[in-house]
Amino acid sequence: MASARGAGTGAMKMHLRSRKRDFASSAAITSSSPSAKSPKDRVVKSKLTSSVGPIVIAPSSPTLTALKKQALKGQNDAKVLLKYPNLVSAKLIRRYKRFLADVVLLNGADKAEKPLDGNSDDAETEDVQEKEDVVTIYVPNTGPMVGLLDEPYARVQLSKSDGPKRKYAYTLEMIQIHNGERHVWVGVHSSSANRMVERALMSRWIPELGEYDVVRREVKFAKNSRVDFVLTTNADDGSVTHEKYVEVKSVTLALENADDTSQRCAVFPDTVSTRAQKHVIELTELLATKTSTTAQESKDGDDSTTSSKVSGAIIFLVQRDDCHEFAPSIQHDKKFAELCSLAAKSGIQLLAYECALEPDETNNCGAVRLLGPLPQRKRFIFEK
Repeated sequence: MASARGAGTGAMKMHLRSRKRDFASSAAITSSSPSAKSPKDRVVKSKLTSSVGPIVIAPSSPTLTALKKQALKGQNDAKVLLKYPNLVSAKLIRRYKRFLADVVLLNGADKAEKPLDGNSDDAETEDVQEKEDVVTIYVPNTGPMVGLLDEPYARVQLSKSDGPKRKYAYTLEMIQIHNGERHVWVGVHSSSANRMVERALMSRWIPELGEYDVVRREVKFAKNSRVDFVLTTNADDGSVTHEKYVEVKSVTLALENADDTSQRCAVFPDTVSTRAQKHVIELTELLATKTSTTAQESKDGDDSTTSSKVSGAIIFLVQRDDCHEFAPSIQHDKKFAELCSLAAKSGIQLLAYECALEPDETNNCGAVRLLGPLPQRKRFIFEK
């Protein structure tokens, strides 16, 4: 009897183990089935279900990633005035003959930390190595560049041209200074200011100028005189209803506020400039003449000649991003400041816009972005 009970008990255990294996196998198959949902899964699904059906969250795809990158690139490219596809880092040794300078090309390594006339043997060895990288470059700025040449071996950015007719392959584009708080890149290429303002005009980034249909550059209005831009507004029949004459000035100098050295005022010019004075005088006289002619024709009721309304503006492009206001510099050119005062009283707009120079030394490229308008410091303009 005992042996019979033992045999029966063993058979029962084997049967239970078999049933347990079958149950485990069935549970594994059920859990792996797509139709099987745990209570937690059902709760999550109920939360993601709306009145129009379940909300499907699609995984990221290469197409969506590309679109996202394109959107971010569009945001970063907002108000880019100028792009530098190729920049060369260097350090400035000296500027001379106004349009020339000697620099040391860095080629990824900081050189020229010591003067080229070192006295030690090590210095002489470095001197020979560094002289191999010293090149003469073109400086596209006629002014004295006040406040930009004070720091020895200042870091600079150069553009390079492989044109066979060029005497100097490199052109100075920007220089890095320290304003007492941080390093700032300053654009020194005067002609680039016109290209950047043209970009802003074409993109309608200066709302103070009003609406216009056509942008014309280098428009001749007298025998030996040209204006940088003319903005034309046309009627439905194609006739010109308004012309705005625009002059552009490149600003590089900033003066500290005597009461608060953290506040800087961008000023122009940085020396007496008879050329800048001439431009303001000619613009003021041109608008006065055209306005007088239009008023006379309107008074006489002469419909045979249709004259458009005219206005003017001077845009001061501040090629640095550390300024808080702007003023014509009575300190450096009192006559120019007085002429600007007269121009403003006659209705000519004086507009200052600030931009940021952003070289990417890792990728040897860079860009200039338009930041926005700067308020004008009236006491500089109208001070007697």
